[in-house]
Amino acid sequence: MRRRGKRRRGQKNPKPAEWIRYTGSDVRKGGEILAAGKRLAPQTRAAASVGIRTLPVFRRVRLGLFFTGDELVMPGEPLPPGASTTRIASLCGTRAALRLRDARLCIVPDNLEATRQMLRKAAAECDIIVTSGGVSVGDADFVKPAVEAEGELLMWKIAMKPGRPLAFGRIQKSSFIGLPGNPVSSFVTFLIFVRPFLLKTQGLTSVEARAIAARADFDWPEPDARREFLRVKWNAQGGLDLYPTQDSAVLTSTAWADGLVTTPQAGRSGEATQ
Repeated sequence: MRRRGKRRRGQKNPKPAEWIRYTGSDVRKGGEILAAGKRLAPQTRAAASVGIRTLPVFRRVRLGLFFTGDELVMPGEPLPPGASTTRIASLCGTRAALRLRDARLCIVPDNLEATRQMLRKAAAECDIIVTSGGVSVGDADFVKPAVEAEGELLMWKIAMKPGRPLAFGRIQKSSFIGLPGNPVSSFVTFLIFVRPFLLKTQGLTSVEARAIAARADFDWPEPDARREFLRVKWNAQGGLDLYPTQDSAVLTSTAWADGLVTTPQAGRSGEATQ
């Protein structure tokens, strides 16, 4: 006994070539599938559609984060009774922000030999060494002389506020970046300099913060001799409000802010950076 197939009736007759996927409609011969310098994500894994199983990628950077200061304690640790101490806050979110699994956190006491020992050990284990504090000219600032003793300092001090005592150099095969100790100074210089440097090391091509033109709904006195980066937030009118204090020790201002406004010298127009 023969079974009859079900008959289906369409709403309309298909047009010629309708609902047909032609060869090369996605990627043509000789075309670019994925450009170098892009971070892999679900929507960028087009290589699988053309049968490519493996891709050359950059190894995750091995990052060492070091904080200098006898007064520092890690978050969650109890404060010594009667001591005037500071909890580390300026760079503790770095690993989460950059998704760096191979990042090491450590406190280094205010001691030249301890600082040199830390740099030697870090240079043997890390691709990039980032320190917070100890790069100024105070009696307890030992990072700069330690770097000069263990490697070479290629740059020191930059005309920006906050963040003047920024340092860059090399220790053995590792790159060194020294950030200021004040939390906001450390945070801002990390965003402006360290983050793009780390992303560039990972092979990414688009690494700079997005700069946009915006209306400032606040007054600011004559600019400093250095280029300033002010913490601001969008208001309901589409303009920018300024955080009441721009003190480099007030880290909560960075949680309040949506971005930074630059105030360059010599009357040049500023930019808003998100």
